[in-house]
Amino acid sequence: MSFRRIVVGFDGSPEALAALAIARQLAAPDAAIVVAGIAVLPTSAAMAGVVGDLSFVRTDAERSLLAARAALADHADAEFVTPTALGVAAGLHELAAETGADLVVVGASRHHGIGEVLLGSDAEATLHGAPCAVLVGPAGDPPVVGRIGVAFDGLPAGRRALRAAGALAVDVHGSLEVLAVLDTTHPYAMYGTAGGYGDPRPDARDLLSSEVAEVRGVLTVDPRLESGDPAREILELGREVDLLVLGSRKHGTVLRILLGSVSSKVVRRASCAVLVVPDSDAVPGTSPPVFA
Repeated sequence: MSFRRIVVGFDGSPEALAALAIARQLAAPDAAIVVAGIAVLPTSAAMAGVVGDLSFVRTDAERSLLAARAALADHADAEFVTPTALGVAAGLHELAAETGADLVVVGASRHHGIGEVLLGSDAEATLHGAPCAVLVGPAGDPPVVGRIGVAFDGLPAGRRALRAAGALAVDVHGSLEVLAVLDTTHPYAMYGTAGGYGDPRPDARDLLSSEVAEVRGVLTVDPRLESGDPAREILELGREVDLLVLGSRKHGTVLRILLGSVSSKVVRRASCAVLVVPDSDAVPGTSPPVFA
C-alpha cells in the first residue's frame, strides 16, 4: 500500500519534519509529494474581501518550507506550494482534492503541561472531512517503520484498516500487531452476539482469527484480544509499535471498538505516528495480493 500522491501540511516545526519522514517511508518510489505551507488569511481580511497587501502571509508560508526543501532535496517529484486559504485544514482538503491525493500528512504537537501528544486545532480539523487517508506524525523523532499496529473491530472500517495495515507491513517488510478490544466501559459490553447475555469472547476470538488468517505476505502477524477501555488499550499498543492504523467511521456498536470516538482520543495522545484510513469501500493503493 505505497502511497503515490501525498500532500504534506508543513509549518517548519520538528513535528512537521517527523511527519514528513514517516510519509517518505510509506511513499511509493515514484510518489508525487506536494508540500504545502498554507498561507492562512487573517479572519478580518477574509471578511473584508481580502483588502490590503497580504503578501507577508505568503512570505511566512514560503519561509516555513525551507526545511522541507532540504529534507526532500533528493526527491525528484517533490513540489512546494503556498496556497492561500481561510484555514490550514481547508487548504489541505482543497489541495488534496485538486491533486487526487491518497494521503494527507500533518504533524502532531506536544502539550508541555502533561507531556501527552495533543493535536493542534489545525491538525485535528484536517482529520474531519479529509477526502483521503490522513497521517499524523509521531511525537518525537521518527523511527524506521518496522512494527505496525492496527485496531480491528470486525466491521467494514476495521477490515479496511486491517487491509491497509497488512499492505503497509508487506511494503516495509515489517511485522503486524492486530488488536481487538471488547469494550467493558459500555453498559452492554457483555451482551452476547447470539442475542442474549453471555461471554462474547469466543465469538470475538473466532472472528479475529478468521480475519487475520487472510493476511498474506507479512513476516509476522500477532493477533490479540483484550477487554477494557478501547482507547487505553490502543494507546498501550501505540507504545510498542512505530505506526498505528485506525479505521474511520461515524458510528459504532456495542462490543466493538468504537473508532468514531476512540480514534480522536488515540490520535490526540498516541506517541507514535497514526494513520487514519478513510471511511470508504476502497483503500487507495491497497494491492489485492495482500489478502486471498
